[in-house]
Amino acid sequence: MLHLASALAANATLTSLNVMGIYLTVEGAHALIAVADSKPNQIKSLCGIAADATSANLSSINLDAADAVLIAFELRINATLTILDLGNNGIGPDGAQHIAEALQ
Repeated sequence: MLHLASALAANATLTSLNVMGIYLTVEGAHALIAVADSKPNQIKSLCGIAADATSANLSSINLDAADAVLIAFELRINATLTILDLGNNGIGPDGAQHIAEALQ
């Protein structure tokens, strides 16, 4: 995943990247978020959710704790999202904690 983070860091045009469900590690998710945080005017999504979306259905797509880290990032930067469906996934307690912290 560090190769993907390095490539994202070098890219000057990509604004959205959907890496949900590709079996990232939590560390890999944090590496991608660090790159996105360093490019706040460029990277608008790591989950493939449009910047102006008001809802997102991410149910039943085998998400795990690393995906929850990415969702937490998305919640932090997307001010328009009001409905998020995460049902029937395996984000677990650690993933839920990341999302809960982003919602505060």
